[in-house]
Amino acid sequence: MKKKIGILVRPNMDQLTINREISDVIIEHNCIPIGIVPTCDEGKMTLDSFQDMVDILSFCDGVILQGGTEFYDYDVQTVRYLYDHDIPTLGICLGMQTMGCVFGGKLEKIENDTHHHFVDYVHSVVIHSNSKLYSILQKETIVVNSRHHEQVVNTHLPIVASACNIIEAIEDTSKKFFIGVQWHPESIDDENSRALFQAFFHSI
Repeated sequence: MKKKIGILVRPNMDQLTINREISDVIIEHNCIPIGIVPTCDEGKMTLDSFQDMVDILSFCDGVILQGGTEFYDYDVQTVRYLYDHDIPTLGICLGMQTMGCVFGGKLEKIENDTHHHFVDYVHSVVIHSNSKLYSILQKETIVVNSRHHEQVVNTHLPIVASACNIIEAIEDTSKKFFIGVQWHPESIDDENSRALFQAFFHSI
């Protein structure tokens, strides 16, 4: 039976969207993408509305938190549920920022313009050699894309990669897979992106 990978959808004007590149990666790994639609508005969730989301989350073998422009209460509740129930989680861009903020962090605007360009490679990232991310990529430095206008600061999660004093990856090795990256691996078809996704799918 194929594994089911949840994608938390993002509000976009009057639509809810899923990044096609992410769903394509899921399908390429012989898994089924499942859209996780919040059953509330952007405000606080009720117990009943979150239970509806739990019914979907508990159905998933893993979850990818995709990028976006703003996270809401249902994002926070989702991250806590995934962490507490040890469901393999890969956070991308805003997904990583949500993970960081759930565990003590906060967001700050970035003044450095080199961190938000829609091109394949923008800057280098230094990876800590004692991290799970390093064990996956087997490299201390990689070059990544970058689209974000904010950064996470003061998170309690272990910081395992950085660039220009900006947090680029976080993780918790006590979980099956709980890694967030600030860049967009779904948009770069290189050995680093492939290795990261393969490690995520192998963990489910």
